[in-house]
Amino acid sequence: MQPDAPMKRLELLDYARFGAGLAVVAYHYFFNGISNGKVTSISHVPELVAFAKYGFLGVEFFFMISGFVIFYSARDKTAGEFLTSRAVRLFPAFWVAVPFTVFFALFWGGDKMSVTLPEVLVNLTMVPKPLGQPFVDGVYWTLQYEWSFYFAVFLVLAAGLQSKLNRLLLLWPFYILVMRLIGIDKLPYASAYYCYFAAGALFALRMEEKSRASLAALIVSLALCVSFSAGKAAGLTINKGVEFSAIVIGAIVVCQFLFFVFLSSGAGLKLKLPGSKLAGGLTYPIYLIHAHFGYMLLSRFANDDNRAMVYSLILAAVFVVAYAIHVLVERRLAGFWTALFARSFGALGDTFQNRASGLVKFAVGTAMGRAR
Repeated sequence: MQPDAPMKRLELLDYARFGAGLAVVAYHYFFNGISNGKVTSISHVPELVAFAKYGFLGVEFFFMISGFVIFYSARDKTAGEFLTSRAVRLFPAFWVAVPFTVFFALFWGGDKMSVTLPEVLVNLTMVPKPLGQPFVDGVYWTLQYEWSFYFAVFLVLAAGLQSKLNRLLLLWPFYILVMRLIGIDKLPYASAYYCYFAAGALFALRMEEKSRASLAALIVSLALCVSFSAGKAAGLTINKGVEFSAIVIGAIVVCQFLFFVFLSSGAGLKLKLPGSKLAGGLTYPIYLIHAHFGYMLLSRFANDDNRAMVYSLILAAVFVVAYAIHVLVERRLAGFWTALFARSFGALGDTFQNRASGLVKFAVGTAMGRAR
């Protein structure tokens, strides 16, 4: 992958990221928190549930955006530089969000949202599940998928295979498809969520060079994404006690793909939108802090009579805290975080790359020697 210029910030993408975040917030506040019993003081509003219940698809859209952005983040970078950029993007806000949520959980967590010290400490790694601990906040599960995706890209860079990344991306949807057809989709990077990462990366690839192969891979990705997400409708209906339409889910997924078609068009690239940079910057902190924090405040202060006011106050609080995290932690301390992670993640990544590249060269040399 050898593009000529770094990615230009796409203002429409920032709006889309923010919109996906709001969809997830709506899903949790107006539907899922009440459905799963974490919000106990209010009941569903059917008119809101009809729309909010599909907000979970905002997560899948996040994965597509991540795949799209990482295609550019990996270009012309060493493995260490790539890890540094990802750590700077994810850890600072997260390390504030975890104690923020924990503080409220200590007082109002109850049975379903209480936390222990080991859980908190392990959650700071972003990968608590493999280490035997639950998530402090349920929304953190997506971060494990993000880091899993980053790790795959890191391995490609560390092995000196950056020039092969395009080909690997083209093959990825077909790999997922084959694994699903033969019933072994538990293999690494074969689970259904990864088809969204692949789709986003393929859209980025097609912005650089359009080919029949990339179009075919994108069509397979679309089929996989629709099949996976729409296929959850029956299970969601049973588990949540509210009817989910496979047709509606499939249509939303198709619209997500159509968004990227428009984004990559001339009109989508040139759009100038007010406040887009701030909207994009607020999305991640909003996502991190909204769920359990909101659930606890709703259960504590809301009832069916005052819920409109309490919802408004909670949303305002989420936006204010997210703004503070974005400005004070992410932006003002950006230099500190970059230096910190360059000395840790970056140094570790480059050391691994140097050794991995040596092993690859040795293996290639040995294979060529035997061929002679």
